[in-house]
Amino acid sequence: MASTTCSNCQTVLTDGVATCPSCGAAQGAPPAASFATSAPPPAAPYASSSPPPPSAPAPGAAAKPQIKFDLASVSQTDRIVGVGSLVLFIALFLPWFSVKLGILGTATASGVSAHGYLYVTLILTLAVLGLLVVEALGVWKLPSNIQLSRDQILLIATVINLVLVVIAFVFKPSGLGVVKVGWSWGAFVALIAAVVAAFPLGWPIIQARRGKS
Repeated sequence: MASTTCSNCQTVLTDGVATCPSCGAAQGAPPAASFATSAPPPAAPYASSSPPPPSAPAPGAAAKPQIKFDLASVSQTDRIVGVGSLVLFIALFLPWFSVKLGILGTATASGVSAHGYLYVTLILTLAVLGLLVVEALGVWKLPSNIQLSRDQILLIATVINLVLVVIAFVFKPSGLGVVKVGWSWGAFVALIAAVVAAFPLGWPIIQARRGKS
């Protein structure tokens, strides 16, 4: 009788046996093979060489105004008003009046020391200069819903300064009848500066009224 061997355990079998009595392997089929399966390694996270995109600004965050002085944006009128107001501010502290004291020399008094109401002029000149500077820097502008225009506000301020300076120039300190008070060079500088500051704002109005008459 013909015989065969088990393809799995090599046991001698009678030909025609379907399964091996020793290991139970089916004959005529390839031996069972055990496969060791392993899970594939986790994929490495994708590393991008490009930098992350810039974060967007928070909603509602107000952009800060860029402060940059642009002299080209300042009109010729504003330049004249600014220079006149600056010189007037300095002139308030210069000698306005002088008194000769013989062998003792000469005593002087500034505009603000001789006339206390010139502190109003001091404040107004600072306000005019401040407005012109913040506008040139682009930091702030007068609101558009006010009744008076920007030029009208500047005209009122410079005219008030001019009136106060003229009054202070004309009415010298009395000297109490003891000494003679004269003008010093600071008073003339202040008077000229006050006229220069008010002139470019008031002259167009004067011309317009002349044209109507």
